[in-house]
Amino acid sequence: MAALDASSPKYGAYEVKISTLRVQRDRLMLEMMKGQGVNLSAQVTSPEWEQKLIPVRIPVDKGVSGYRISLIDGRDQADFTAVRTLAQLKAMSMGAGRQWSSTVVFARNGFTVQTGATTSGLHRMLAAHRFQHFPRAIDEALFEREEYAAGFPQLALERSMAIYVPLPRYFFVGAQPRLAQRLEYGLQLLVADGRFDQIFHEFYDGLIEKAGLRKRRLFRLDNPLLSPQTPLANKAYWYDPFDQR
Repeated sequence: MAALDASSPKYGAYEVKISTLRVQRDRLMLEMMKGQGVNLSAQVTSPEWEQKLIPVRIPVDKGVSGYRISLIDGRDQADFTAVRTLAQLKAMSMGAGRQWSSTVVFARNGFTVQTGATTSGLHRMLAAHRFQHFPRAIDEALFEREEYAAGFPQLALERSMAIYVPLPRYFFVGAQPRLAQRLEYGLQLLVADGRFDQIFHEFYDGLIEKAGLRKRRLFRLDNPLLSPQTPLANKAYWYDPFDQR
């Protein structure tokens, strides 16, 4: 882990053990609060997670998970191509996870949201036309298009637009403030010497290009749930697909 490596001269050696725990998001938070088994996880933030755990407020993916492209029934592409206003987009029903941070944000912004318990269940709902589109982060959309196409051959990436909402993915730590301090220190070192950007571009540039993000109409939403401590003003922490510098 790059942040732990960068912080080693100051904080010393470390050991990472990957947990075998596979639970829903709310249960994971409870396990981390207990301080047993899992003490570190990268998650899209929410007020509850920031209140009950220790957030390291540097977006580990430069906020790119806030750029959403939708999975749709490809036969409906013309309906989405015709969307030109946010009001038109809000009139189209969407699917989202019951425990996801983004679900509350979409609902607060006036979208009609049908919720499901699991990603696979939401794909079945999309195939059954329970809703019209399923917004996903770029990497999720590309992966799931391939993963679920066998069961729903009409599954397609919507081609014309994207939705952006500030949804930082932070490291969250249980009752170990020294670990949180170490991660923040390590991430700040990575930002300062350019490795933060280098790691981001190595992982995401191909996905961003494949998704055609820069060619899409972008609908920007507010996130009323963000903490006042969210570092929105620090441009080094955030990815902007339309910043040509």
